[in-house]
Amino acid sequence: MIYCPKCDIVIRGQKICCPLCRGKTAEVPKDKPVSEMADKEAFPVIERKISSVTFIKIVTFLFLTLEICFGVVYKMTDGAPWVGLVMLGIVMGWIDVLGAMYVRGNIIKLITVEAYVAIGVNIFVDYMTNLHGWSFAWVIPAILLGLLIVTIAIATVTGLRYNEYIQYLAYNTVVALLQLIPIRMEINPLILPALISIAIYLILMAAVFVFRSRELKTALDRRFSV
Repeated sequence: MIYCPKCDIVIRGQKICCPLCRGKTAEVPKDKPVSEMADKEAFPVIERKISSVTFIKIVTFLFLTLEICFGVVYKMTDGAPWVGLVMLGIVMGWIDVLGAMYVRGNIIKLITVEAYVAIGVNIFVDYMTNLHGWSFAWVIPAILLGLLIVTIAIATVTGLRYNEYIQYLAYNTVVALLQLIPIRMEINPLILPALISIAIYLILMAAVFVFRSRELKTALDRRFSV
């Protein structure tokens, strides 16, 4: 064991000079009690970090544990609807965590994933509560319009180039157009908010195609290139 008499620390590896005081190192003195040296933490201290894979495994285990527990509750309560909603919330939470881990460092992508998860949750809850259509009438248009405002605001404040966020506007336009499905199926009791959100996204994409088509093509080519 390498030891610095001046700093009184144990040093990892075979160092000639102490990394702290640059003094000369030595072997641990024979008269130095072994137990005393064992209590000292070797320098430099290596911080143990949980890897992203380990973190995902831990989170997955916790979510599976919760799902099993609420599955038992669901059976004991003869299929109480609220238990099913809680179990869905747990699944969505797990997906949310995985999405956050995957897109960390890209705040617009993170917010987009969060918005899509919220849309899925609201549709399912609407379905579980006899499908009154409130998710299609109000919630989804509001989420999409809010997502549009937040995306443009973040891009403006952070000074992002068009090709760094323009593809998300295209994705959101596709999601907005999907609102035509519940309108066609006549399960949206109030179609005006959905039509307004669709129109706004189509006008925005028309502007993109006319003025920023090159940036959009570059962003999509980079995104889907093999």
